[in-house]
Amino acid sequence: MRQWHRRCVVHALEGLTLGGALTTLSSTAAVAQEELDPRLYPKYEASASAALLVLGENIRVDPADGTGTEVDAEDVLGVSPTSFQPRVAFRWRPGQKHELEFSFLRAVRSSEKAISKDIVFADTSFTAGLRVNASLRTSQAILTYRYAFRVRPKSQIGAALGVGAILFRTELDAKAGATTGGADTTIVPYSRTRKFNAPTGSLGLYGRAQLGEKWYGEADLRGIYVKVSNFKASVGELGGAVRRFFSNTVAGELGYTLGLYSVTLTHTPTDSSLVQTGFSGKIKYNVSGFRGGVVIAF
Repeated sequence: MRQWHRRCVVHALEGLTLGGALTTLSSTAAVAQEELDPRLYPKYEASASAALLVLGENIRVDPADGTGTEVDAEDVLGVSPTSFQPRVAFRWRPGQKHELEFSFLRAVRSSEKAISKDIVFADTSFTAGLRVNASLRTSQAILTYRYAFRVRPKSQIGAALGVGAILFRTELDAKAGATTGGADTTIVPYSRTRKFNAPTGSLGLYGRAQLGEKWYGEADLRGIYVKVSNFKASVGELGGAVRRFFSNTVAGELGYTLGLYSVTLTHTPTDSSLVQTGFSGKIKYNVSGFRGGVVIAF
């Protein structure tokens, strides 16, 4: 009888211990879930900023039956390598580990210069001595998907996939030229415009963390190389930002961006060309810059 009583007591204690442990684990998990920092895991986030960009562009647009001239936009056309431009972004987090971000960076520049070398641009020639107005657009639109494989209340680390396009547009207008009649003699103005939405993509890692009571930091590093049929591209992207929250929803942001892009499209027979855009040539584009702006998380 005593042995049976002891067994009952032991079983009861084991049951209580197991139940208490399960309850504790359940409570801990619930608390951990509740303690995710809402500034690191907001449902929605919008930001607007102004960026001081440092740009470099080399572009070659081929005619239908040959090879165009590779033009250094800053050196040959006299375009300023720096530009002050706006940037906007919006993030949506449909789940604890998933996030989508759309960002747009405007980049438009112009210049006027008497060129010092002959240029073949598409099917148009610009001879040395002509005064040329150049208008360049290299704005970027990017959609980024992020998956957090390490979720912590004050930090997160994950993989990132970015897809987008650089909205290239180049317009060259010949206004005057150095002729036998003297420098800047009036000529019949002519121009040539080509535009091409260069696809971009990159794969890499990202991380975010709380740095202090009101300070947060984040970083992205992505890259890719693709060569398919008549299309070849390489992309390298680096980004980082520090935020200081003034309330639970409003923060100031300082960030840095670096992008290295190279896209080449060559002439191929129509039936064997995988990528058909009406554009043939080569584009090398580098952009870096600092930005400052406001972030609203909600």
